[in-house]
Amino acid sequence: MKTLVVVNPRSGGGRTGRSWVDVSRRIEAVLGPFEAHITAHAGEATEVVRAALSAGTERIVAVGGDGTNHEVVNGFFTASALQPLAADAVFAFLPSGTGGDFGRSFDLPADLDARLARIAASPAARIDAIACRWQGAEPGIEVSINIASAGQGGLVCARVDASPKWLGGGLPFLVAGMRTLVDLKPWPVHIALDDEAPRFVRAINILAGNGRYQGGGMHMLPEARLDDGLIDVLVVPEMSAARQVQMALYSHQGRMLELPGVWSARAKRLEVTPAAEAEPMPLEMDGEARGTAPVVFEVLPAALRLAV
Repeated sequence: MKTLVVVNPRSGGGRTGRSWVDVSRRIEAVLGPFEAHITAHAGEATEVVRAALSAGTERIVAVGGDGTNHEVVNGFFTASALQPLAADAVFAFLPSGTGGDFGRSFDLPADLDARLARIAASPAARIDAIACRWQGAEPGIEVSINIASAGQGGLVCARVDASPKWLGGGLPFLVAGMRTLVDLKPWPVHIALDDEAPRFVRAINILAGNGRYQGGGMHMLPEARLDDGLIDVLVVPEMSAARQVQMALYSHQGRMLELPGVWSARAKRLEVTPAAEAEPMPLEMDGEARGTAPVVFEVLPAALRLAV
């Protein structure tokens, strides 16, 4: 297959860049000759992938973290309508970032060569994606393949972006999450699922997920599936600081629904509309801070071929 490998050398606190010479040799030994693109700035991977797919590239491999996956996957779709650019092209990824949450939904081998062998042998199954259209101060549209959220998740990701990447793992997310205990206030919002009447809730976080993990290992959506044609929704209502500390523990154990008032649903479409008096409600997609609500999340069934 004609293959492009997109590398974010800054991911994993710079470890990806430092190990790239060795990793590139191992990729070529298993996947054969490939072109490589080393990214230099945010958003670059999306445009590079769009150009490569338009030129006939058949397989794109992302080397980096969840943010790299996010940018690369968005390159599989048109910018304005989120239509697939090359329906049969294959996406693969080699986790090399801070959180690595998308990869946690799979039983990935720890060894790089074993991961590459799986990619080479994989028949490439189709998975869903989630279209995210937001209409806040700076409207936008992107695709999420793991989890997107409105509220606390967006606030935490913005703070993680400003933290040192060398901390690694889930520590930056834990520290940022603890900081929100000081100033987090609930957002009054209307939540509409498919054709149901909107529900009003004072929420601190609303998740729309395809994968199961976010925030460096928090098991937020343990029942989510990548190929069921539905979005897993989790709504976290207003709660005390003490309850939020309990939530931090439960979130890593897949026990969010045991917390009072937390509820879940599955839908093809989720609309989150803050009340007129609400403060700006920050968004994130796959761990990347993005704009503010109102936002609509809509499933794109079987929109992407994944080799893992």
